[in-house]
Parts: sequence; C-alpha cells; structure tokens
Amino acid sequence: MKRILFIIFLTTTLISCSSKLTKNNDDFVIIGSFNIEWLGDGINDQKVRNESDYKRIAEVIENTDADVLGLEEVENKAALQKVMKYLPEYNFILGNTGTQQNPAIVYKKNVEVKFIQNYDKLVVKENRTRAGLVASVKKGNFDWIMMVVHLKSTSRYDSTEALRIESYELRKKQAEILKNWADSIVTNTKEQDIIIVGDFNDNPKRHKTQNMLPLVEDNNMTFLTQDLISCKNPRWDMIDHIVVNNSAKKRFQLNSLFIYNIYNAYSKYDVENISDHCPIVCSFEIISPDND
Repeated sequence: MKRILFIIFLTTTLISCSSKLTKNNDDFVIIGSFNIEWLGDGINDQKVRNESDYKRIAEVIENTDADVLGLEEVENKAALQKVMKYLPEYNFILGNTGTQQNPAIVYKKNVEVKFIQNYDKLVVKENRTRAGLVASVKKGNFDWIMMVVHLKSTSRYDSTEALRIESYELRKKQAEILKNWADSIVTNTKEQDIIIVGDFNDNPKRHKTQNMLPLVEDNNMTFLTQDLISCKNPRWDMIDHIVVNNSAKKRFQLNSLFIYNIYNAYSKYDVENISDHCPIVCSFEIISPDND
C-alpha cells in the first residue's frame, strides 16, 4: 500500500511540475531567480547545448509564470536571445560583469523595468567576484529597486584552506556592501522597497561561517528563502535567494514561495542541459497604495 501511495505521489508531482505553477493574477507580481549555469552563445561554450535545450530552458522560465525573474550566468546578449526567442511574452535587460557570467532580468511586457546600473562595488576582487545588476521595477501599485547578484562561490578551485577562507571573506564583504547599498537607497532616495535576488552561494542559517550576517544583523533585511532545501540534494540548504527589506516584506504573500523542481519535471539527461539550479519564485501584493 505504501508503495502504491508513493507511486501516486510521484506521478502527481511529475504532472504538476510539467505545467505552469501559478495562475496569472492582476493582484500580484511573481518575482524570482534562476541560475541557468553557463548559458552560452554557441561559440566555445563551457556548457554545450543544442536548440532543444534552449527551448527547454525557455519552457522552464515560462512554467514559473514569473513576472520578473533574475538570471545568473548569462554569457552575453546572443546567449540570452537563444532562449528569449521562445519567450515572446517577455523582454529582458542584461548586466555586464566583464566576465562570461552576467546577470539579467527577464520580465513580462506588462511590467515596467528600467536599467539603472551595473553595481561594480560588488567586485571586491578582480576576476573572482562579479558586479550586480540594478533596475527599477513596477507592476500595479508596487514599485521597487531590484538587484540581481551572483556572489563569490566556494568551489573546487578553492583548493587550499587559505583559498576557502578567502572565498568566505569575499562573500562576507559582498554582504556588507549589499547592506550598505540597500540602506543608501532607502535613506537617500524616495524609494523604500528593496528586493535582492540571485545566487548567494550561501545561506544565513550557516552559523559556522555567518557570511551573510552583515546583511541581516539589524533585522531590516530578510532572506525569505533561508529555510528552503536544495532541489539537487536534500542534505543541502538553499543558496539561491529572494531577499527583501521590511517595507517590501509587507507585500509578501505567505506560502507563495515555490521551487520549480526541474529534477522532478524532466529527465536526468534534460536536467543536465538545463541547469544545476532550480528556479525559485514568490508573490507580492500590488493592489495596496504605493508607500513612496
């Protein structure tokens, strides 16, 4: 009996993850993040993909039903256009880190998005850290300043203890810079709502390293996603995040956090050519009058 119930549950999961995750609703905006893993332009790519793979990535984005989705690891405009041609309902803006891994924002055409800057202050060490992408965004009565980030990783290239410690220090410094940036927006402009999305390569619940502590220590910023578990390995915590300040958090819809688990929705072969990350999304209410 237990085996039968498990099969029913698994089948239901596969079906639900193969269709759109939410219904369009003019009362909400759906915001998220998706690291596409070395999305290349087809020329000397780190990760070689064919046309079916680009189409499948577009399908994943469409299935999140995100209004505004931050992307990480986009090589260039040509790479992103390989996906965007299958997303006629979306526009995009692309940041520039000076590397082959750039941030971007894809957004539905009924959302207002304006590029502000590549935030170079996050480049705390040349060739090892990346700039963020800053934009102003508005849907309905909700407008906010958004940054897409890809913070320093601790990877196999950090092959010594000294390099690992340095990666922690760089990431912690980036967290401090993000906090200062968010505070400066609220203090020096009329905008009061801040949302940061992206691949943080960390989690604020990692008490041993506490690299994200500077971003949350005064309780003005919240990692909405800190309790989520990696879709790739249930023993890992989430490193892709949606972070908001207290003002934006008031519009957050409880129980709207969702990981689109591509490991359930697609075959192992297809997942290898989509990404080693899963998209995350959540909803914010946009009917209440703007607070700024």
